Amino acid sequence: MKLTKRMRKGFSMVELLLLLLFVSLITAALTPVVTKKHYKIPKPTSHGAYLCYDRGGGQLHEVRFSGKALSTTVFDRDVAQCRFEPPEKVSYFHVSAIGGGGGGGDSGYTGGVYTTLGPYTEQLSPIGITDYMVSTRQRDITTGDFENFGGKLYGFVVGAGSGRGGDQLYAYRNDSTPCVQYHTETYTTTTVHTSSSCTSWTTVEVEEERSDDSSGDSDSWESGHSSSSSSSTDDSSHEVPDGTNPDKPDDPKDHTVSSGDSGHWGIAHDNGSVTTTESQSPVHDAGLNGGLPVFVPPTNNFGGESYNIKDKKLDLDLPKFRFYNPNDEFALDNLKSKYAFLFSAKNDLLAYTYQRCDHYATDSWTTTDTSTSTVCDWHRNYYSYGTAIYSGAPGAAGAVCRSNYKQGGVGIAINVVSVPASGTDGKSCYPTYDLSSEYDSPHYSSSRTCFDSCATDGQTAGTPNSTITFGSSAQGVDTVNAENARTGGAAATCDGDGSPAGVNGTSCSPAKVEENCSPGRYGYCLRRWNSSDWEPNTTYEFKFTYSQNYLQYGLPGEQGQYKTMVIRSFKDDNIPITIGRGGVKGSDGSDGGTGQATIFGNIITAEGGKGGEGGKLTAPEWLEGYRTGAESLPPGTINADYVEGRRMVRQEGGVLPDAPKPNNLSSNIINFLAPQDSEKITNIMNTYRIGYGGKGGGSKHNCWFGEYRKWLDGGELEHSYQLPPEACRNMYESIDADNGKSGAVIIRW
Repeated sequence: MKLTKRMRKGFSMVELLLLLLFVSLITAALTPVVTKKHYKIPKPTSHGAYLCYDRGGGQLHEVRFSGKALSTTVFDRDVAQCRFEPPEKVSYFHVSAIGGGGGGGDSGYTGGVYTTLGPYTEQLSPIGITDYMVSTRQRDITTGDFENFGGKLYGFVVGAGSGRGGDQLYAYRNDSTPCVQYHTETYTTTTVHTSSSCTSWTTVEVEEERSDDSSGDSDSWESGHSSSSSSSTDDSSHEVPDGTNPDKPDDPKDHTVSSGDSGHWGIAHDNGSVTTTESQSPVHDAGLNGGLPVFVPPTNNFGGESYNIKDKKLDLDLPKFRFYNPNDEFALDNLKSKYAFLFSAKNDLLAYTYQRCDHYATDSWTTTDTSTSTVCDWHRNYYSYGTAIYSGAPGAAGAVCRSNYKQGGVGIAINVVSVPASGTDGKSCYPTYDLSSEYDSPHYSSSRTCFDSCATDGQTAGTPNSTITFGSSAQGVDTVNAENARTGGAAATCDGDGSPAGVNGTSCSPAKVEENCSPGRYGYCLRRWNSSDWEPNTTYEFKFTYSQNYLQYGLPGEQGQYKTMVIRSFKDDNIPITIGRGGVKGSDGSDGGTGQATIFGNIITAEGGKGGEGGKLTAPEWLEGYRTGAESLPPGTINADYVEGRRMVRQEGGVLPDAPKPNNLSSNIINFLAPQDSEKITNIMNTYRIGYGGKGGGSKHNCWFGEYRKWLDGGELEHSYQLPPEACRNMYESIDADNGKSGAVIIRW
């Protein structure tokens, strides 16, 4: 069968379709390995631009340009609502949306808080003060402070002493003859004892006569008593029982005793008191009961009471009583007679009494005692030994020397050039001895034994002498030399202690220490500016107070989101636009508000920026010292150092935000022009700060001063500063934050 021409033609179309299918499959399989290239957008057939933005105060404004150079303004108008009408015959559209910027944070500054700190106390050594130490702001002490209030200093060094002489040991012998054999003997002793005692006593009262003419005397009284407990007694003899007649007081002159009596008898005691009785008769046994009877004049009719003539407070017309005990003057064999004498107020003897022994009894008895004693039969010679030491002579001291006086200040140093150790002690000699004890024959024949005088003399430190350098380059440096001890102590010998002692060093340069301040081997002594005493190796006491304050600020708001994209066409011919408003600024130290989102139809949305943080604090700053009148001086530059004649001003905050930047560009459109390639668009964005965050708030203080005080060794330094007055401390102001700026929609074609 033959194919027709039409049939042959149809077959060719099928073959072609199959070929195209095969090629398509191969192409599809090879697509992943083909090198990726930038997407090339064809050139538009027409050019122009559209912008919708906030012109200020919430007023929306839209503008449209045409031409490649945007040379023609199609419209430029305020509107209530922005709407974009896409032009025809446009190959593509470049769309950008920018959200509203966040509001700036507020500083919240209300003047800060002046805080005075301290006082702080430091102990500063006068040695090694550097320029850095006096220039640091925190201490603020000056070279002049040390020069004026640092007192006086000198460095000292003590020469090396010498060693003492060595000791010498020797042995000595103790001799004795102990008993090594003995016996015991017994003895009996018989003793006969006798004693006598009085078995009968007689109390004798004697009254002295008084003349009648004494009756008118205030001291006179009538009495005629004389009595005895056992027998009558011859009153004129006044004899005692043993036949003696002790001396009695002189007879009263021109005194008689009248008859009749209304007085009382009393008992005179050793302590000088008299006890009266109710009866008219004497108490005959009073002597056996601790007292003697005496007669009390009738002017004191008291009974059963005691009166003491020594009591000056008794206003009684009593006579004077004097008690006399003859045992204090002489002793009578076995006789204990006691005497009592009654005197008038004028010292006249009125009466006296005594006791007399009339009979004695004698007793006798015998005692026997037994005793023993030890009798030595044999003594032996015994020798024991010990040791003793003769001492070496003491060493000597080196000279004590100082530098010239230096005024306290910067750079004073002390350096040890050579301070040798003290000389060594001499070697002591301690020989070994046989000290075993023994009988009869000593193994050391002499009572003291010394084999050899082998102790040695003490040693000196030799040369060089002890030396330091002291001072500063400003005041001069002294080299202080102190002579070491010249000789050491002599060693002890077998004959006695060492002698002589070492010889001191005495030579000094520049001078000897006479201030009684030189402890240790070397060092310095300080006499404070407000004291007359020298102190060794001490420190200055430095105290200071200072003030500080701080400022506050807020951070700027963040820029709105900046998004851009390229599209070929729009579905709608009238696209609504919502412009994101900027966030409001913070207040009273609060954060700024967040900006609103910018929305272009349902095509693109750019979020608003976050508000800035408020109420941020600067680090507390050390304030310069205030000087009177500083608040009225012309303002100085911000953060300037203190200069006489200027007022310190300190400012912080008011931080500006960053400009918005596109944040969603991808590599396939990175090579396209941004919408601000046109000068007109760029000017609009810069003028209205499209999408910018608000500036952060800040603070400013126009009188940045504080209190500063300092003391050195208790004295306030002359240039301490006082606390600023209230008007100065309140000379501050706040720097306002800004609201965030609104966003925009920008379209190029």
